[in-house]
Amino acid sequence: MIKQWKAGTGKLILIVTLFSLISACGFHLRGIQDVSEDKKLVILTPGNTDNQLLRSLRRNMKFNGITEAANANYQIRLSNFRYKRRAATISSSADVDEYEISVEVSMLILDRQGQPLTQNIKIQRDRIYTYDKDAAAASSEQEELLRGELYDSIAQTILRRYLASNNTQQ
Repeated sequence: MIKQWKAGTGKLILIVTLFSLISACGFHLRGIQDVSEDKKLVILTPGNTDNQLLRSLRRNMKFNGITEAANANYQIRLSNFRYKRRAATISSSADVDEYEISVEVSMLILDRQGQPLTQNIKIQRDRIYTYDKDAAAASSEQEELLRGELYDSIAQTILRRYLASNNTQQ
């Protein structure tokens, strides 16, 4: 009985010590950004941006405590969204072996008066994946998965660029 109690206590002390060390070294979950109070509200103007990318961006914003509001000090304006898929390599029998998918969007950060705080920023991500004509359904699922990863990457970049922008209105 006493041995079990000592073993349990030792594990508890080890776990508490590990969590203390992890938090003391500044560890954060991936994607969590430090958000100043003045940037916790934002106007998001999506333009022609794909809904899946917008969902990813809004999810990242919510995760970081950023809310869309009409009375915000800042605006993120998205434009020129493009999704492209092209054959990257073709086999000797003229079959597609690999596809390249590319996502591109431009962003501009503005202050409350509509004055740009940044120049137009172009964000682009590409991925190449192997296409198997005998498993077209699996290749289609792979493309959808990669598209989601590209959108998540772009959403995180948009958020980082927004948080890094300088405040010139005060």
